[in-house]
Amino acid sequence: MKAKTCANPGYCGSHKQNSPMLKRLLDRLLAPPPEIVAPLADMAAVLHGLKRPLLTAAIFSGFINVLALGSPLFMLQVYDRVLPSHNLDTLVAFILLFVAVFAFNAALENTRSRLFARMGAFVDRSLSDAVYTLNIGMGLPGRPAPASSPFRDLEQLRSFLTSGGPGALFDLVWTPIYVAFMFLLHPWMGVFTLCCIALLAGVTLMTHRLASPLQVRALQNAQEANTLAESIRLSAETLVPSGMSGRFRALWQQKNETAGADLIAAADSSTGFNSLSRFLRITMQSLILALGAFLLLRNEASGGIIIAGSILLGRALAPVESTIGQWRGFVAARLAYDRLKESLRKLPDEPALRLPPPQRQLSVQQLSVGLPGKPQPLLHNVNFELLAGDGMAVLGPSGSGKSTLARALVGLLPAARGRIAFDGSLLAQWREEDAGRFLGCMSQTVELFAGTVAQNIARFDPQASDEDILKAAEMAGVDRLVRSFDKGFETEVGPRGSHLSAGQRQRIALARALYGDPFVLVLDEPNAALDHDGEAALLRAIEAVRRRQGIAIVIAHRLSTLKGINKVLVLEKGQQAAFGPRDEVLKEAAARAQAARTGGAVLPPALETAMKREQA
Repeated sequence: MKAKTCANPGYCGSHKQNSPMLKRLLDRLLAPPPEIVAPLADMAAVLHGLKRPLLTAAIFSGFINVLALGSPLFMLQVYDRVLPSHNLDTLVAFILLFVAVFAFNAALENTRSRLFARMGAFVDRSLSDAVYTLNIGMGLPGRPAPASSPFRDLEQLRSFLTSGGPGALFDLVWTPIYVAFMFLLHPWMGVFTLCCIALLAGVTLMTHRLASPLQVRALQNAQEANTLAESIRLSAETLVPSGMSGRFRALWQQKNETAGADLIAAADSSTGFNSLSRFLRITMQSLILALGAFLLLRNEASGGIIIAGSILLGRALAPVESTIGQWRGFVAARLAYDRLKESLRKLPDEPALRLPPPQRQLSVQQLSVGLPGKPQPLLHNVNFELLAGDGMAVLGPSGSGKSTLARALVGLLPAARGRIAFDGSLLAQWREEDAGRFLGCMSQTVELFAGTVAQNIARFDPQASDEDILKAAEMAGVDRLVRSFDKGFETEVGPRGSHLSAGQRQRIALARALYGDPFVLVLDEPNAALDHDGEAALLRAIEAVRRRQGIAIVIAHRLSTLKGINKVLVLEKGQQAAFGPRDEVLKEAAARAQAARTGGAVLPPALETAMKREQA
């Protein structure tokens, strides 16, 4: 039998934990306004969605703090009414009354805690898509590394909402109730309570002024150490054989020790203020008893007032002390909120209109591309146009801008000047998932993901058909290779494709680029790790793309790649040196080569390098 699941697990949790009535109440309180549709990418919209539950939490906090007066009132009635009268019936009545009050108060506190937990789940669910987009954007070329992971910031916000921090802040607002009640007991008790609150408020201010900077610095240094550790892990295959592991260990240890020292300093500061606040609270509760005894000796108070005053003072000071204890989490949550708010502002808006995939043309006009923050462009003043059925090879020496052009064509690098248009429209006018359907790309560094061969070829599309997967594999000439594996297309490739050789990874990556018959295929050094059979399969794939009226762009050093294409673009030092039909460019190159041998014109270095490699 299939187990029943909650229709809204992000909010309500399991049915075993919540009664149906409480579940319906919480779901109704957390139902976002009609204009709020998750996922969101705006902190203001998230706060608007929390408006109703926050108001409910404030109302609950009011009832909780009013009902908390039941404990001192009970003690006051026992000492001032029951004991002098020796009336057991009155005692039983008070017990029944105040037990009901205490039970209702506990139920409200429980509901408020569950409400805060579901508010954290609402924030997590609303921002998860936007935070994922931010996180994946961190891995794009030229993007500066942020001070913190967006996922970590989101988790910090959720953790704070589910902790006791928000409850302490809500209770802090109702402290004047206890102060007023203390004045009703006796004016001197009210004045003493005000002095105690002012003293603890001073401690809170000192905590903010002295401990907060230490906590901010400690968090930043810890994040830098974690970022470096993750970078070392991803580069292990380079560091270990090169003998650089020890040097990076020293760098990491230095950052880690600095972060550890800052964490100790921040913890010492926070612990010191917590200890001071506890000392003051215990001392004040003892002094209030002494003050009550003094008033009793002067016949200005009763025994019940002494006990009730002690309980009320503790209740009045508890939110202040709790706020000091939660200060570190509050500072971390505030910083996480500010970072997410600033990062979300930079997210581009998703196009509302869904354009059809391009089918006719790729046009590059006056294109200049550079890394963000770098004044000098890596590629500038590039112009070419490709029509359906064209194939173009991009030639040039290392550092000429070939890979930069490939990244710009698929949207990884923005154009600093000029434009890249598909059927007249910029790539940004398509949604990311729509652009991924008409773009096929394969970078120099082949990245496969933990999963099966079939999943990697299908780009992990859960709706992928067997026919489309087999078609892509056949076009890439990798179907026979995969069938030779024991589990065929269900073979696990391992993390980052570690179970396969470099050539096998490259051929599977080519099949992934061909999956779905993309209109534009961009291949960066696709034959770097291919043998003769693999290179022949690559040429057949390029010809197949052109036959079905697609566009194939190949970044290559080998002139053998020119067999499958009809146009050539030559780059030199980030500039366009030549572009045109293949035969014309090669004819011009041959003429220059002949002239060079007779002391005339000089062959462009890009073509000269490629020809020498091919001859070798």
